[in-house]
Amino acid sequence: MSSMSDGGETLWVAGCGLRYWNHGDGTTVVLTHGAGTDHTIFDAQLRFLTEAGHRVITWDLRGHGRSVPWDEPFDPAQAVEDLASLLERLSIVRTVLVGHGLGANISQVLARRYPERVRALVVIGGSSNAARVTLRERLGHLVRTALLRRTPARALPGRLADLSATTPGARDFASRAFARMSKARLLDLWTAPRQLHRRRRWYRSRVPLCLVRGEHDRSGVASSMRRWAPRELIREVVIPGAGHLVTLDAPKAVNGVLGTFLQELQPAVRTL
Repeated sequence: MSSMSDGGETLWVAGCGLRYWNHGDGTTVVLTHGAGTDHTIFDAQLRFLTEAGHRVITWDLRGHGRSVPWDEPFDPAQAVEDLASLLERLSIVRTVLVGHGLGANISQVLARRYPERVRALVVIGGSSNAARVTLRERLGHLVRTALLRRTPARALPGRLADLSATTPGARDFASRAFARMSKARLLDLWTAPRQLHRRRRWYRSRVPLCLVRGEHDRSGVASSMRRWAPRELIREVVIPGAGHLVTLDAPKAVNGVLGTFLQELQPAVRTL
């Protein structure tokens, strides 16, 4: 239903033409992709959600996909403002935010800053912005970053793809997406989620929350999500066999989780 060549509209924010796609009618779901990819990681979810009667918004983060220019440094804080501007442009007052990876960190900030505009939050393969970062997590991030810095530029897209996905199709998608970016930009995006981290010891989500990750997610978010779920008195959903790009590795399983979560929200949504 959606592809890089399909229609869409452009919203200019702070010097960047943000490309977005507006599909269907019904309760609104906004899908925000992660670092180095684009809106098409949600193609299967887009089809599923629109067929289920939802209005679905997909978009490309600045410097990704069709949101140009590509040569500006990526600022995660500006990406939050981009998302807020998109909601304002489309007159979206209450929405379900679904974010993957970096997109999940961006969505968390917006949900915390503007809880009145967010109906619920789904985090897919993302770490908590508010949680304590353990020494083990810090060391793991430093080691992974050092290894990626030592990887030759030509080999880096393939290396990141292997870390990101478990299925051949998803790895091929990731490799092609990452190959469009320079090594410096990929490494910059690798650390971007940490720029949105602000320790808040007693913070709890003010909106309904769903946590989803792949069983074999090697991006470093697994331990954060395992500690996050009990604090929110919920259970994380772990998709068997999938990696970080769980929407591509196991699209039907992700669709099932989203369908159940949205169905549980439905009675409250209908009263708005």
